[in-house]
Amino acid sequence: MRKNINKYVMDSAVILNNFNFSFKQGELYLTTNSVLDEMIDLRSRQLVEVGLKEGFIEIREPSQNSLELIEKAARELGIERRLAPTDKSILALALELNLPLLSDDYQIQKVCIKLGLKYDSVFREKIEK
Repeated sequence: MRKNINKYVMDSAVILNNFNFSFKQGELYLTTNSVLDEMIDLRSRQLVEVGLKEGFIEIREPSQNSLELIEKAARELGIERRLAPTDKSILALALELNLPLLSDDYQIQKVCIKLGLKYDSVFREKIEK
């Protein structure tokens, strides 16, 4: 019998903003290469290395179609210039995989609300509207 795995799309805030973060059995974090590029300190780089090695992190890139849908939603919200390419990539990945997105970024959360994507914050309170 296969154990259920909780899957999430991960922004850099999961590791950078949460100093008590640790990987747990039964969880898988999907993310893009650009998120991993944001891991600039030794602690975060080591945590990512362990996560990749032990199978807790999986790297994927979203399709161009998903990225275009995110661009459209951001334009409609008037925040397209506030979203970095990395932000758009994880939003597109969450949309494509229909997985909850973990991020403290309010602009990212606004797009999640607009598109009906599940999301949660890591450190700060998440926005509700």
